[in-house]
Parts: sequence; C-alpha cells; structure tokens
Amino acid sequence: MKKAHFHILLSIILLYSSRTLAEARSIQWELGASLAALQVPLYPGSKEDKGYLLPLPYVIFRSDFLEIDEGIRAKIFQSADIRLNLSADFGVPVNSDDSDVRAGMTDLSTVLQVGPLLEITLGGSRKQPWHLRLELPARFALATDFKSVDNLGLIYEPRLTYETRRPFKTGFAWQLTAGLRYASDKYHAYYYDVPAQFATPTRAEFKSGGGYSGFFSDVIGNWRYGDLIYWAFVRYQNLSGTEFEQSPLVEQQNYYFFGVGMTWVFAHSL
Repeated sequence: MKKAHFHILLSIILLYSSRTLAEARSIQWELGASLAALQVPLYPGSKEDKGYLLPLPYVIFRSDFLEIDEGIRAKIFQSADIRLNLSADFGVPVNSDDSDVRAGMTDLSTVLQVGPLLEITLGGSRKQPWHLRLELPARFALATDFKSVDNLGLIYEPRLTYETRRPFKTGFAWQLTAGLRYASDKYHAYYYDVPAQFATPTRAEFKSGGGYSGFFSDVIGNWRYGDLIYWAFVRYQNLSGTEFEQSPLVEQQNYYFFGVGMTWVFAHSL
C-alpha cells in the first residue's frame, strides 16, 4: 500500500475528529483502535491490487502548538485564514515479485516524507459546520530500508478540500478533496524507471522526468454514534499526461480504489 493510501487513512482520522460547535478546551485528545479493510493497487498505475485488513491506532491530540490528526503538525504560524504547519507522511514497501510487470526488479522500500503545509481558508472555518480550504503541501521524500537512505527529492500536491463537521457528537460528516501532484525526477524514477539491466522484450528501458504526477479525487464519509465510528472512502486517480505515462510499469491511467472501517474510541478528554 503506497503513500496515497495512508494519506487517505490519515484524512479519515481527521474527519473522525470533527469538532462540535461548542467552545473547545485548549487541549483535546482521543485514543482508540481502528480496523480498516482496503482494496488498493500495488502502486499507482498497477492493474494488480491487493487487499489489506489493518489494525490501526486512533490518536487525536490538539493543543495551541501541536496537532496529531492528519499526520503530525506543529503550528509554525496561524492567522484567521492562513495556517503554516509541519506535516509528515509515508509509504510502505512493495515486494516487486507481487507485480508481474515489476518481476525481477528492485523492491520498493519505505518512503518517508516531511515538509511544510500551507493552508488557506476560502470559506467557512474549522469551527463552523463546513470548511473550504486550499492546501499546499511540499515534502521531501526519502526511501529507506532502515540500513541506508536514498533522497528522492520533492513532492508538491496543491489540492482543494471541502469538509463538513457534525454539530453534535453523533451524526454524519464527509470530506471531498481534489488535487494535482507534482514530483521530482528522482521520485518518478524510483517507481517508474526501467534501467537497462532490467529491460526485457516485454519491458522496455525507460527514464522519466520530473513534473506532473497526476490528478486525484477523494470522497470520505463517516457516521459516529457515541464512541463508535463507521467510515468508507473511494479515491479516483488519473495518470494521463504524467511524466511517466509511457513507462511500461504503468498499466492503467484511470482507476478507483476503496476502503471501509470502524473505530472504537475508548478514552477522551471531553
């Protein structure tokens, strides 16, 4: 499961924690456990997919200086309509033998990402029933097997997010996100290049450049009743026109994937 899939899970966690319209304390926290069932492609552009049943921790923490919800964010700067945060994300490793088109190639290691996130409010606010915002994350990517580290350059992902919030603890909330992804040539090369030593009659040598990485759109919804939260998501991704579109490792340019899950909140501050 790649970075995009974990980003969706982290976005779901943010949506879970939709605050009430009542005045919040300066520090809020919730602890719980989630079970997620996902059916996702091995990597963006792969026709082969894989199912996952994942137990996940559920941690929400909000203070004046630190937030743990959609990743980990330290509040570097904040005004009424602008927030500058520090964000992080990651992608899990992939065994190339699980993919027919990558068979015999080097496995993909864990990819760690960290960098600033500029958030601009376009309508509503985080304390109102709805919030429309422009999000501008830029992250440095590092591939590591925890023995060595490879610098993969930058990822830039401008996106629009519309989110609703529950006015009470029980109820329905949803989030719609659409955005574009751009990345360095090193990042594209890590996933889509075919070096000469791995070229075959059915897998031509390929070298990608940096730039456009694709369009994506996510729809996430959840229903909370007391300390139980039920959620589902679907993502659409389009790789047409990307810098790696002609790579033999790209088997499809338009696809969907989805997931469902449940969270039990067993401790909280409110």
